Amino acid sequence: MRLFKYFNVPIHSFRRKLLISYLFIILIPVLSALLIFGLNSYNQTKQYHEDFMNQLNKRTNVSLQDFFSNMARNSYYYLADSRLKKVLEKRYEQSDLEYIDDANVFQQTLDQVVLMNGYLEGIMFVGLNGRVYNSKDSEIWSISSVVSSIPEDWLRHDKVVITAPYKIANNDKKVVSIVRELSDINTNSADHALAKLDIKFKAIESILGGSAESNSEVGTIVAADGKLIYNSKGNSLADEDVARILSEFHKYESQQKNMLEIPISGKKYMFSMAKNTLTGWDIVQFLPVEVIDKAFQNNMQKYALLILLSLLIATYFAVLFSKRFFLPIYRLTKTMKLVDTGTLDWSMTEENRDDEIGQLVQSYNGMIQRLKESQETERLSNLLQKKAEMNMMQAQINPHFLYNTLNVVQSIADLHEMEQISLIASSLASMYRYNIKSSDDVTIENELEQLTNYIQIQQLRFMNKFQVVYEIDPVVLQSKILKFLLQPLVENAFYHGLEPKGGKGRLTIVMKKHGNILLIKIEDDGVGIGDEELYQIKSLFEQIIRDGYTKSKVHFGLCNVYARIKNFYGKDFWLWIDSKRGEGTRVEMMIPFIKEEKACTS
Repeated sequence: MRLFKYFNVPIHSFRRKLLISYLFIILIPVLSALLIFGLNSYNQTKQYHEDFMNQLNKRTNVSLQDFFSNMARNSYYYLADSRLKKVLEKRYEQSDLEYIDDANVFQQTLDQVVLMNGYLEGIMFVGLNGRVYNSKDSEIWSISSVVSSIPEDWLRHDKVVITAPYKIANNDKKVVSIVRELSDINTNSADHALAKLDIKFKAIESILGGSAESNSEVGTIVAADGKLIYNSKGNSLADEDVARILSEFHKYESQQKNMLEIPISGKKYMFSMAKNTLTGWDIVQFLPVEVIDKAFQNNMQKYALLILLSLLIATYFAVLFSKRFFLPIYRLTKTMKLVDTGTLDWSMTEENRDDEIGQLVQSYNGMIQRLKESQETERLSNLLQKKAEMNMMQAQINPHFLYNTLNVVQSIADLHEMEQISLIASSLASMYRYNIKSSDDVTIENELEQLTNYIQIQQLRFMNKFQVVYEIDPVVLQSKILKFLLQPLVENAFYHGLEPKGGKGRLTIVMKKHGNILLIKIEDDGVGIGDEELYQIKSLFEQIIRDGYTKSKVHFGLCNVYARIKNFYGKDFWLWIDSKRGEGTRVEMMIPFIKEEKACTS
């Protein structure tokens, strides 16, 4: 939340809510990914160490196998010297002198072999007659104890037997012996010729230590006959612990399970075991589970740090981008507050934006422009309406006085049976009453009634030489129309069309409904209008469309009707005029069909 304050994000703003939503949207997959990654990372880390332990186990196994195989080849040295082989093949018991000579020959040869191979502590051979031949410092007594500990069938078929490590009595050195029956000499199964090679155990420890050094965290233990003979980690495991480990692996021996997790002294370890086929030793690699946990924690800390850094960067750019995105909205909000005070002169400019923000600003500017136009249209409409009323009453000083006076004239005319004067007075009085008492918009029926009064006056004036035809759809009688919208058109037809003609004439008034539209046509067969004058009228109409009004005194009534239609009904509605000199004039208009709503009576 302090981050929002740092970037000056209002507490209750939509921007803040959007940023919080954005962060939640990011956090949910990130945390899910962190959980999945954590599980996979732990499994992968564990699998990596298991694979490494298995590979190390195999490598150690192969190293021991190769080492002992190479060392066992020294037992075939007698084949390179026929004298040595002949000595071993003697079945009789030599004299002391002959035995000493044979032993010296063997010792000289075997001492050279031991000298050339630093891993050998000593070599010893047993001939068919039971005589022992050894290198210098080899203990003759040891062969009997070693051979007696080996099952007899193990020495058959040229099999190599490797003993567990043991100490030499005279120098306290630990050695491992390789014992092999000389099958090429033992032609009689009752007699045995043997070879025994004593290998320094330190040489074996160096091999095992070299394998363990490839990963200092992984330890190696080697057990022979169930007893610990080597531990790369010193005294970290006791003999009873080794016995327990081997026992656990033997339980799963049928399942060929070579990887187990076993707690030792309250600490969990991973163990991998394989039995060396040549020595029969159990080679075990072990690793504390806490090493895997620590590696997993390190990976997770790095990943969490990377995620946190990414989130901070994402948040930083989100705030910056949102500031850029919301800046026009802030300006728009501020401008709307100013507009709310009643001032429509505030607009915004976002010229370089084609996105939704730009469209919003454009819509706002369009709305302000339409409001301004609507206000201006309303003002002009009221102005024109007042002018129309003033024009109708410009000769009246007191409409009520004239209305009452006309009623007096009508009464006197009726008294003296002057029908024409009575009709003119009655019609004119009705028109004044209509003008005084009616609202701005009336029904077609009311407008036609007053139009009829005006036509009656004109018929009396022109002695009924003009025929007036009404084609009125009854449906339109209850439609609303602006007061005195038709009278100026009929007046123009009489004064500018029919009267100049001089003879009889025809005036047609048509009103029809088409959907939600009301079509009105007023047509005469008078003298018509010339092209130049018609062009002038249409130019005045264009000026009204452009400016909303015209100051011209020419064709004032026609322009007044046109302006009232545009300003009151809107730009989609119109008045159209067509005329030809000598043929007449036709005026058409289209206004909305608005039916009068009658008040309900209870």
